Amino acid sequence: MLLEGRVAVITGAGSGIGREIARTFAREGARIVGVDRSADALADLVAELARNGSEGALVRVGDVRDAASVDAAAESVVTEAGRIDILVNCAGIREIKNVYDITPEEWRAVMDINVNGLFYWCQAAARRMRESGGGTIVNLASVGGLIGLSNRPAYSASKHAVVGLTKSLSRDLAPAGIRVNALCPGVIRTAMTEAYWADERFENELASVVPLGRSGTADDVAQAALYLAGPQSAYVTGIALTVDGGWLAEKSFAVPGGSSTFSTSNDAS
Repeated sequence: MLLEGRVAVITGAGSGIGREIARTFAREGARIVGVDRSADALADLVAELARNGSEGALVRVGDVRDAASVDAAAESVVTEAGRIDILVNCAGIREIKNVYDITPEEWRAVMDINVNGLFYWCQAAARRMRESGGGTIVNLASVGGLIGLSNRPAYSASKHAVVGLTKSLSRDLAPAGIRVNALCPGVIRTAMTEAYWADERFENELASVVPLGRSGTADDVAQAALYLAGPQSAYVTGIALTVDGGWLAEKSFAVPGGSSTFSTSNDAS
């Protein structure tokens, strides 16, 4: 097992991508510490892991926006489990609002969770990892952290911040044996994005702009997180790994059928 005996803290573990990462890491032998605001969701996760043979999972109910409670939670994990080997920051929210209408409250809510809360957990975990000889941190960013997404000003800004913070921390924490990387998912089908599929044309349109021809799954992201958290990536730090079916790499003016408006032109630049 790739993570046997490792203690993995996963924020946002109650649902979506965070929950799938918890499942995947548990199958690979990690002891899971699920962090979420929903006690019910965490209880359900622990029960599911136990049914699948993963005993000893811990939970921490709390708000990532509270730096003091984050630090206390990290300390309690070390007290109970002995150390923190892996941190995966999945807790996050988004807004879909244009720049003219987004309110200060909506802006702050996205920044407080996606940036501040993520940093608080990075800081708290890094303090404990330094004492135990190192560890790995995986931050969930987005393709929206590498380009600008329309009608998501706070979300795009927050995910750019996650990518920048990841690169900065990778340098600062390397002497302590701590690797820090980011994942940048594209369109991933989860409960949060399910509304997109209410329009039956969405999947077909997606297939025309994503080179691999489909949307992503939570398992696609979980497998990438496993790579960054595990020994296979021992010499990898400071990267922002896209998990988007090639969408960001392509980004041409593609049209259905696989051709491009530039494919027959010699004067494009």
